Amino acid sequence: MTTGSYWAVAQTFTTMEHLVLRDIEKTNRGAFLPTKARFWKVDGREYAKEVPMLGGYVFFMTNGEDWAGVPDIHGVYGVLVNPNRTPMRVLPAEMARMEISHATGALNETLPARFTKYYRPPTKKSIRFKRSRRPRPGNRLRNATAA
Repeated sequence: MTTGSYWAVAQTFTTMEHLVLRDIEKTNRGAFLPTKARFWKVDGREYAKEVPMLGGYVFFMTNGEDWAGVPDIHGVYGVLVNPNRTPMRVLPAEMARMEISHATGALNETLPARFTKYYRPPTKKSIRFKRSRRPRPGNRLRNATAA
């Protein structure tokens, strides 16, 4: 009994979402991994990283009968299934909400700046005392004037 295509969820090992996404796409299925951008600064240097919104899960398109190859992909822990052993459906409204937040960057996050113990940001006091001092005469000039 085929009722059309729908989105299902594959549970993956936490750091292997991108590899599983690639392997699911190789099987000619649609696959989706919602991600968000994370920005932070350490000692004044900016960093950025793309991380999954839902760590450990990849969404894939199926029609209920052709999902058998997905659990055999390296890095897949299992497919979330119903009691009748068919993949659980993800509601279209939920998928649309995830796709829109992924596309617009609504869940991007900026972390507060961090400083290590080796870096001290300049303060007014430290800038004030960094004036150059009056040059002093070298040893040759001191010896010539002393004699």
